[in-house]
Amino acid sequence: MLKVAKTSETQDSISHVAELLEDARKFFYRTGDVTIEKKVSEMASQINEPLYLIVAGEYNSGKSSLINALCGERILPDGPTPSTHKITLLSYGEATTSEEIDDHQCKITYPLEALKDITIVDTPGTNSIIAEHQKITEGFIHRAELVLFITSADHPFTESERVFLQLLKGKWGRKLLFVLNKIDLKEEEEVNEIISFIEKNFYRLFGFEPKIISVSTKDAYKAKTSDDDDLLQKSNIGKVENFIFEKMDYETKRDLKILSPLKYLLNVFDELKGDLDEKLSHSNTEIKSVEMFEKRLRNKRQDMGDYILKYKAEIHSTFTRFKEKVDNFLNYYVNVRAIITMKFAREKIDDKFKKEVFGFANPRSELERIINDGIEYVDRNNNVLWEMANDYIESEIALQRQINSDSPIRKERYFTARESEKHVNLKEYTKQFQELDEEIEGARVHRVAQSGFINFIVLEGLAVGIIISLTTFLAFIIPGTLGITVAVILAGIGLSVYPIKRRKYRNEFMKRLDAICERFNNLITFEFEKIVDRVIEDIGNKISSYRDTRWSEREEVNRQISDLKLLSERTKDLIRKSCHS
Repeated sequence: MLKVAKTSETQDSISHVAELLEDARKFFYRTGDVTIEKKVSEMASQINEPLYLIVAGEYNSGKSSLINALCGERILPDGPTPSTHKITLLSYGEATTSEEIDDHQCKITYPLEALKDITIVDTPGTNSIIAEHQKITEGFIHRAELVLFITSADHPFTESERVFLQLLKGKWGRKLLFVLNKIDLKEEEEVNEIISFIEKNFYRLFGFEPKIISVSTKDAYKAKTSDDDDLLQKSNIGKVENFIFEKMDYETKRDLKILSPLKYLLNVFDELKGDLDEKLSHSNTEIKSVEMFEKRLRNKRQDMGDYILKYKAEIHSTFTRFKEKVDNFLNYYVNVRAIITMKFAREKIDDKFKKEVFGFANPRSELERIINDGIEYVDRNNNVLWEMANDYIESEIALQRQINSDSPIRKERYFTARESEKHVNLKEYTKQFQELDEEIEGARVHRVAQSGFINFIVLEGLAVGIIISLTTFLAFIIPGTLGITVAVILAGIGLSVYPIKRRKYRNEFMKRLDAICERFNNLITFEFEKIVDRVIEDIGNKISSYRDTRWSEREEVNRQISDLKLLSERTKDLIRKSCHS
């Protein structure tokens, strides 16, 4: 059990931190951040362990030598080349032992009383030619509760050290003690200049001067192994021991144990909040893009629907012009004047009807042209709709190409061949006009004209006969004027039969034509709209996965932001309580 947790108040605080770490671990597990989840889990596992004091610095700066000097025994390999390949945890034990934890960690015990409350962690050097060493070290820094940063007097405060210090102080906010090693290589005046150089550059980076202890680990180790008190005092190792083992009292260790994981969490939360805010902004932008696309889709659908009405008007005009041709024909050829001038006798009326009414600008051909124009318009604009969809889908796929840069962008076009089923169906609707077959209509007109003509001849003949009879043989019985009147009436009846039959035929014909026009228009409009609606539906289905993904992403990001806010508030509250206790 951690000695700094010996009071119920401290144990209560540590329990709250442990609960927070567990909740944070669950949060990062839910978000899929395996790296942070592992680090939080590791921090939670060491919350009741002795304080972790990590010795860090560049390779050959004297990290292992410092630990050997503190122990007075060479328990770690040291030398001018990278000698520490693993994270080494040095803790208290009744005897010196060594145990491999995993590929990157090992544990050593040593019978040093001060290690009962502190675990000293030796790390591989940074700026090593072995790149993995730096990764191992950086991957363990989050577990540090105090850092002894070793820099060498022969190359102090290098650029790589500056970068590593920014990681320690800037990102993780770790407590730091500077140890300037190898002062045996420099004169006292030079050492003072180096210390001043470090202080100024550190202040420029972080806004305060660090605590710096200058030592010679070489002299310290030699002094302890040879019992040379003068050399031991000259080495200055006593100041390091005093700071680590004496000056760090119970309250200091307690604060480090509690505040270190809290500051780590706060930094991680702040960084994650920025990422989530950016994700939320991106999701909102993408959703707005989807909404704009869907609005464009609706507007395009409305435009196409409005334009389709143009074909309806053209169809109506076609039927109107056809009516006018029928009226003109009936007025010109199927009348008394035509009969009197014998036009009817010189040319068959049905052939004339087919030629005059159906022969020029055949309405069936005109309707086929309108349908073909409509098909071309719908195809052309359906492709425009798919181009709009493809542009959106391409932008979505582009976001995923970071995962697999070789993934192709498949562009699916909507194109319907002229022989497709829907186009054949449209063209079939022109057969609705077959009810007005030119042969059938010609025969009907012929019958109207013929029956009217026969009636006219019969009645006119009867009228002439009556006049002759009355004037020749019956004059002594019936007055001449009365006979003439009767004859005129009969002639008038003969003349009136033609217009009546013609009007009856026209009314019946126009009624059928109006019914065909309305049915044709309704069917064509319905079919065009069905094709357009089908394309809109297909596009909607195509982009639905992208649209739903964006909505789900935003919902998940908002949930994470809410959870993160609660965790961050708990973290800040524990920090405030720890600082005021």
